[in-house]
Formats: sequence, structure tokens, C-alpha cells
Amino acid sequence: MPVWSWVAGWSLAVAETTELSPEAEAGGGDLLARILESNLINIAIILTLLFILGRKVVGEALAKRREGILEELRQAEQRKQEAIERLAEEQQKLAQAQQEAERIRKQAEANAAARRQELLEQAEREVERLRANAEKELSSEQERILQELRRQIVRQALSKVEQELPQHLNEEVHRSLIERGIQMIAR
Repeated sequence: MPVWSWVAGWSLAVAETTELSPEAEAGGGDLLARILESNLINIAIILTLLFILGRKVVGEALAKRREGILEELRQAEQRKQEAIERLAEEQQKLAQAQQEAERIRKQAEANAAARRQELLEQAEREVERLRANAEKELSSEQERILQELRRQIVRQALSKVEQELPQHLNEEVHRSLIERGIQMIAR
């Protein structure tokens, strides 16, 4: 550092010039004033040099720091902008997903309603088929029961006739029946 070595050299030169001569040593009050004067001058010179030279160094350091801070701010602003863009994209994706979910829900409700209606119609057809089968079976069962009743009535009637016929059938009625049967066959 040539500036600092120059300042140190100059300080030594000022100190040598302020060395007390023997005559100056005799006047003690004057000596103190000269020392204070030379020290104040030295301090003023050093402060001036520090101010002039330090201002440049400090100014450069502050400028670098300021540039660093500004760069960090620019980067932070850029990251913020990117985050805002990503947030907007994600919000758009979320909105699309919500719309898709709503569409799927509505479609599911429509499908459920259609399936419910289809099941109701199918159940109604099944009830009608079962009713028709029941009516058919009932009709068939009624017919079978009627035929069975007719057979029983015929059997009972035949049984009764067989029981009473021998009492009412004599030879003459028997011949008459035979002749009628022959006539019927002959025709």
C-alpha cells in the first residue's frame, strides 16, 4: 500500500520537525502548546488523508455492496416473478381440475339417474312378467282344478248311478236301452 506508507513517512517527518530544541525545552509552556499544535496538525492531516483516501475505498466497498444488494434484489424480484407465474399456472391447473371434477360429478349424477331409471323400468317389466306368469299359472291351476272337480263329480255321479242303477234297471228298461244303442250305431 503505497498511500499508507507515504502517510507513515510523512507522520515521521512531522514528528522530527516538532522535536524540541534545547531552547524550546526551557520554555515548558510553549513546548506543550507546540506539541498540541503539531499533534492537532498531524491528526488533521491524517484525518484529511483518511477521508480522501478512505472515501474512495469505502465508496468502492459501498458501491460493491450496493451492486451486490441490487443484484440480490433483482434476483429476488425475478424469483418472485417466477413464483407468481408458477402460482398462476398452478391456480389455472387447479381451476381446470375443479372443472373436470365438476364435469365428472355431473356425468356421474346423470349416469346414476339414467341407471336408476333403467333399473326402475327393468323392475317394472319384471313385475309385469311375474304378474303375467302368475295369472297364467293361476288360470292354468284353475283349469286343472276345474277338470279335477269335473272328474270327481263324474266319478261320484257314476258311482251314485252304479249304486242306484241296479235298483231302477229292470229287464224291460235294459232291452229298451240296448235297442236305442243299436239304432244309434246303425245310423
